[in-house]
Amino acid sequence: MILINGTNRQTFLFPADVATTSTFYGDFGRILRYLPHIQLVKAYCPDQFRVMYHTLELNVYRVRIICDLQVHYNETTQTLHVTPLFDKPPVRPEVTINSLSAQGTFTSQSVFRAHGEQTSVDYGLNLEARLPKPFGLMLLPERVTQQIAQNITEWRIHEIAGGFIKRSIQEYREQAVLSLAEARRAVPSELCPVVAGPRPHQPR
Repeated sequence: MILINGTNRQTFLFPADVATTSTFYGDFGRILRYLPHIQLVKAYCPDQFRVMYHTLELNVYRVRIICDLQVHYNETTQTLHVTPLFDKPPVRPEVTINSLSAQGTFTSQSVFRAHGEQTSVDYGLNLEARLPKPFGLMLLPERVTQQIAQNITEWRIHEIAGGFIKRSIQEYREQAVLSLAEARRAVPSELCPVVAGPRPHQPR
């Protein structure tokens, strides 16, 4: 088996107040699409999901890790928790010549703090799994295989966190611009009053 455990933590500023920011990130079914390498498999209910981590590694091996999630926002601590959901049937580990898959756990935590007119977000995530060893790596020493897998996982988790932050902020800014444009179109244009100019001189 190959044990992987990738963790990343980053702090960033989100261009909205805490209430708006927590509402934006709390819609987890929607913001999942901002996570690179993470795909929605099933929504059990508004706060419970099955997702799949899917990557192509070493240009050969397709890695699929299925994770069941529970999402909860704690208003007292202003923290969004994504924790494992254990009451769903796990997938069985599978391995082929060029693919490996298994059940894993994905967790994340987002702490929101006011920062002027913006919100400081302390964001961390973790991915863990026990993957079957692919046939092509059977001859490699366990230590070497484990180190390769761990290095790749840490790199991928950094990719996920960075991509998620960049994509979500960009999406929010684009939504804000569209909302402002729609609001302006909804306001009726004021009629400009006719300004009386000087009367032309009439000859006597």
